[in-house]
Amino acid sequence: MSSPNKAANAGVHGSSGFEFQKHCALYILFDKYKDIKDRKYFICLEHHDDFLICYQTNDELVSSIDAYQAKKSSGEWKQGTEIYEILKKMTEVGITLKNDNIQKLDSYTHNLEFVTNNSISLNNNKRGKGKRKSTIINETTSRLRLMDLNEEIGSLIKSEVQKLLGQNSEALMELDNVSMAYIDLPKKYKQQKDYLVGHFNRIFGKTVSDHRAAVEALLLLFRDVENTLNSGNIVKIMDESKRVSSEKIDNAINIITTKNMAFDLWRAEEKEVCNKLRIVISEKRRFESDFINSIDRFKDKEQVEHQNIFSFVKDNKNSLNDFIDEFDCIQFLYEEFSKHVNSQLPTLSIKAAIYAAYIEVRAELWE
Repeated sequence: MSSPNKAANAGVHGSSGFEFQKHCALYILFDKYKDIKDRKYFICLEHHDDFLICYQTNDELVSSIDAYQAKKSSGEWKQGTEIYEILKKMTEVGITLKNDNIQKLDSYTHNLEFVTNNSISLNNNKRGKGKRKSTIINETTSRLRLMDLNEEIGSLIKSEVQKLLGQNSEALMELDNVSMAYIDLPKKYKQQKDYLVGHFNRIFGKTVSDHRAAVEALLLLFRDVENTLNSGNIVKIMDESKRVSSEKIDNAINIITTKNMAFDLWRAEEKEVCNKLRIVISEKRRFESDFINSIDRFKDKEQVEHQNIFSFVKDNKNSLNDFIDEFDCIQFLYEEFSKHVNSQLPTLSIKAAIYAAYIEVRAELWE
């Protein structure tokens, strides 16, 4: 059983001040995306630490967890009480993660990382020529594990954290899982967002036309779970209401990229599609809107009419082998759907959804 934690909902009640954590989570997701996009994982906000990424097997056993304590700073972090308190908290997080009753592999491991957008200055607290040892975590040395620090610096930090932990020797051992990292995010909120937009652009490039809208869509996923209270102030990784799953993230990114592809195709094929489906000039704007919005609705299980249209086109994908002209194929699918399926949607919306479904099914066949 997890025990009640009065701080478990602290971030929820103060969510307006926790934008930096969400920006860090998205930054790290972008950094790791190419390596983890084919893995099963979920992200939790305000869980144990500020956020964590939990990696799972296909059987949903936890293989490893990366937990992050994210704090912004306007000045350089100096070695002292504040750093030691952060490290103490992270060791306690390590124990909580280890004791959480979510099912784990026998080989389960976790990492505990303090991330900040300013440099961290560490030393052995000695003075005199040849005696002082120091290191700085910044743009050049962006990440260091405590166990890899200079021995004198590492021993001093361990000694100070041990004073705060008292007799908790189990938590002290968690220092071997702790690291500190510099994250290249600006100090101001708007500039942080601009940086994330640029970061997203570097990953997805021309597959997405509106990178800012894409970043906003992903941040919205985080905001939805961030504002969910931890039940009974008890923190549990098993609480699915606090998760953003890899499936949700993939769906959001797929919608964003598919929408971009669909819009590009619409601009290129507008004349032919409207001629074949007999879309009059006064209805073109509405048709375009229905067409683009259909991409979202195909992913929404509550949009039954759109689900039916997508299923129909997918079930009849062999039709793509019978036509040379794509617009003849789209027209055929619309006519067959109209004959055999009773839909509550207006005719214009059906035509737009058939066209959107055709593009998605065709893309799957071409992969």
